[in-house]
Amino acid sequence: MADSNHEQEDEINDIHSSLTQSVRHLVIPGEIIATHTGDNSESSFLRGHGTYIETLPLEEGASHQSTDHDRENNDDDEDEPMTEPQQPQRLIASVSGIVERVNKLISVVPAAPMPFVGHVGDLIIGRITAVGPTRWKVDIGPGSRAAQLPLSGVNLPGGVQRVRTAEDALGMRKLFREGDLVSAEIQQVMASDGGLSLHTRSLRYGKLENGCLVVVPPALIRRMKQHFVSLGEGVG
Repeated sequence: MADSNHEQEDEINDIHSSLTQSVRHLVIPGEIIATHTGDNSESSFLRGHGTYIETLPLEEGASHQSTDHDRENNDDDEDEPMTEPQQPQRLIASVSGIVERVNKLISVVPAAPMPFVGHVGDLIIGRITAVGPTRWKVDIGPGSRAAQLPLSGVNLPGGVQRVRTAEDALGMRKLFREGDLVSAEIQQVMASDGGLSLHTRSLRYGKLENGCLVVVPPALIRRMKQHFVSLGEGVG
């Protein structure tokens, strides 16, 4: 009798833990949202977006116990099919965000990314989205206004130092065209609307090629004096 009460308490605790973990709250990737023991329909769930299911191995004792029980059933009724014990499962978040539950469907709504707030001297990576008469428009990430890269803020072919002419403006696509990925430095932050003006007047800046772009939220990038890292030979 005591063992039966103890099993009921464990079952209630499992259900309570599963339900409380599924209440609307903030989670990070890898965090357990809910657990299904495999033998209780009340703790079951449906996987929504932003999550994945991890199947846990059966405990050895439970596996042997189920096997012995099945053997007894087979002795009583050989025609009855043998049922395998269900493995417990865990629902785990694959993105950072807010847990939302609709009946048994559990999803994680990704947290809205914070827009990038630039300062003079910041190094940024952006993609050319448009070529204007005297400047390029650069996309610097979701939620942020497109930055401006003026023709006067880039190095001319051969490193020539002179005033830009109408001929230079006509050949802007020879330097950067739509879709190009560029690294640049913030030269000015407009006081009126916070718009950013960029420049690439350094050998460290310019068009990026032959590499892999990894996009992360701006909040994860710590401002440092040096954002360039040289990898050793054989890395990459």
